[in-house]
Amino acid sequence: MVSINSIGSKIYGGLTKLEPQKKLCRWFKKDPVNALALSTIASVAIKDGVGCAMYVTQSINNKKIPEKRRKFVAALDLTNGILMIVSQIGMFFAMRKLNDKCFHKLFNKVFDKTGAAFKVFAEQVRADQKAQGLTPMKKYILKRGYDSIKNDTFGVFKFVTELAAATIFAKRILVPFIATPLAGKVEKIMNKHSAEDKVEFTGKDANTQNNEDLKNVKTEVVEPEDNQPTNLLERYRQNNK
Repeated sequence: MVSINSIGSKIYGGLTKLEPQKKLCRWFKKDPVNALALSTIASVAIKDGVGCAMYVTQSINNKKIPEKRRKFVAALDLTNGILMIVSQIGMFFAMRKLNDKCFHKLFNKVFDKTGAAFKVFAEQVRADQKAQGLTPMKKYILKRGYDSIKNDTFGVFKFVTELAAATIFAKRILVPFIATPLAGKVEKIMNKHSAEDKVEFTGKDANTQNNEDLKNVKTEVVEPEDNQPTNLLERYRQNNK
């Protein structure tokens, strides 16, 4: 009997041989920090999109919510979902443009643009090596190591700040602040369209109902009382006697 693990491994092995998957792997190897950041924000946006659709559908069909409030709840879910996706992507790329300035302001004494920090670092390292009786390293070798540490540090800084701006500031602070007022406007638009559809439907339904009412009208037949003649003239004579 074929096990689930063997079937799964065959499927996964087949996927890894596809060209799009190979390109994705090469991208992660070449630029891991950037690839990880972009794939993370993409997964967050897709997750919020699917969640938004599910929440809206659930709110519209949730019988535990009073019918007159369902549209507002659904509008709030829809507004929240759209705002979360748009704001997170926007804040992610906005922070990406600000990261370089923020990084060098925060770590100016260690990683500056002028190279003064490296000169201090190189002189200190070479002095320590001389004091220990070692041959001082060439500056270009120290520069390679310094640049590698700087790039790795900047990559981590970018990853943390971009995702923090997207998932913490945009999603948890910005969206709740503006979602409720926008949800009210969305609800008004939904109610307006709903009212127009209802008027149109009600007009058609009223005509149909009127026709049905005319068909169902029963004419009352007044039966003559006992000993009362059916002729109107005879009745008149009897009443005037």
